[in-house]
Amino acid sequence: MNQYTRPALVLILLLATTTALAHPPRHLHGPYSHGPARLAPAQHPHPHVRLAHWYANEATRQAQSARRMGCGFSGSRWTTSWHAHYDWALRNPSSRIHREIDNRDQGLHQCRQRMLRQHRRHWRG
Repeated sequence: MNQYTRPALVLILLLATTTALAHPPRHLHGPYSHGPARLAPAQHPHPHVRLAHWYANEATRQAQSARRMGCGFSGSRWTTSWHAHYDWALRNPSSRIHREIDNRDQGLHQCRQRMLRQHRRHWRG
C-alpha cells in the first residue's frame, strides 16, 4: 500500500459507519413500527399490544372495504387511520375490541345485502 491508500480506506470506513448509524435501515421505519429498536408486533411480549396491532390491521381493512363499496359509513369506527384504531385498541379491553370487529362485520354484511338488493332490482327492470 502506498502512503495514501491506508488513510483513504480508513476514511471510507468511517464515512460508511457514520452514515449507517445516522440512517437506520428502512425496514425499522414504517406505518407499524413506531421507530427503530421496536419488536415486530408478533414478537411483542405483551399480548394486548399484539391484539391492538391485529385489531388495527383488521379495522383498517374493514373501513377500506366499506369505503370501496360506497357504504356511506362515518364516524371513528370507519376511519381508515391505522394509528387511530391502534391507539383505540390499546385503551380498551379485549372483549370490547372483539365486539367492535363483530359490529363492523355486521355493518359490512348489511351494506353488501343492500347493494345486492339494489343490483337485483336494477336488472329486473
